[in-house]
Amino acid sequence: MNRREFLSTAAHVSGAAALGASVFGCSRLSGPGAAADMTDLTGMRVGISSPHKVEILNELYSDMRREAERPENQLEVVVVDADNNALKQLADIESFIAQKYNGIFFLALPSEGLDQLVADAVRQGIFVFNHGACPITGVTQNVILDQHLSGAEVGRFAGNWINEQYGGKAQVGIVFDAADPWLRIRTEGLRDGLREAAQNAEIVGEAQGHSIELGASGAANLLQAHPEIKVLLSHADDPGFGCYTAAIEAGNEDPNKFLVASCDGTRLVMDKIAEGGIYQATWSYLFPFSATAWMRDMIRCLRGESVPPTRIQVGRLTTHDNVNEIAALIRDPQAPEVQQLYSDPTVMRYSKDSLSSPTA
Repeated sequence: MNRREFLSTAAHVSGAAALGASVFGCSRLSGPGAAADMTDLTGMRVGISSPHKVEILNELYSDMRREAERPENQLEVVVVDADNNALKQLADIESFIAQKYNGIFFLALPSEGLDQLVADAVRQGIFVFNHGACPITGVTQNVILDQHLSGAEVGRFAGNWINEQYGGKAQVGIVFDAADPWLRIRTEGLRDGLREAAQNAEIVGEAQGHSIELGASGAANLLQAHPEIKVLLSHADDPGFGCYTAAIEAGNEDPNKFLVASCDGTRLVMDKIAEGGIYQATWSYLFPFSATAWMRDMIRCLRGESVPPTRIQVGRLTTHDNVNEIAALIRDPQAPEVQQLYSDPTVMRYSKDSLSSPTA
């Protein structure tokens, strides 16, 4: 099924119900690190292959480590960064396989080479989990984001702000990422939500960027070319923070006259939103819960249990009105009082449907 059909179908699957459904690839009868006592993780290793260094990934890995290092787990976690080099990332994953790691996590762009590496790892009994923007064929579990919904909610927020502050007419700049097809869906959502809420808003320019630095330079160029821009929207928080710094440097400091919004929900951006300035919204995917669930599902596999092949992370629109509430919610994903959120379909939901790598 295609991505839109999948998300529509999966919306009806709650996390609790799906856990009892048919699952993919978690029988641990043999393979590297097999032990007589499947509850003991001593000596087991999982590797995390990271594509690059951005704030949201630093936070994700930190929360994963917290779960792995709990006294009842004590699972060794190794993080290797590819420094934006796709070939290096493939080599890093290949190295995990050669060293017979028990599990591999990655966030990577799809490629023919990656599909082959996944197949090789799974054949050797290694559990492979993907949390990239795109699903990958054959992994033990794909974790994906509700890309269009999250982008559209941020776009609608910006459109409503334009209606309130500028009578529905304002110039808008967008920072996007063309490298990943599913991140392009998120940007489509930004555009769609904006146009739905404010039909007379005009997108006058777009720039590409995935980091704070590229977001800042792209936004600065947009503001120089179109000094009447009143809204900067970004597909992610890191380039969104760059948009914020470029806007401030250009003299846009009044939240009644200028707006920056993005998607991810990093602590850095949520702190900025709490200040009440021009950074006014992000979509929080509630990543501390996703990171913890990701590690918990890996640990289930290592202990011979089963997990569904797909998880969809949803989240919340975060603004100055609710940022403190969201911050409190994600502060400790291991706290007893928030454990019910792991089966809340507005936070995350599981599906028995396996996904495949996108085709060109």
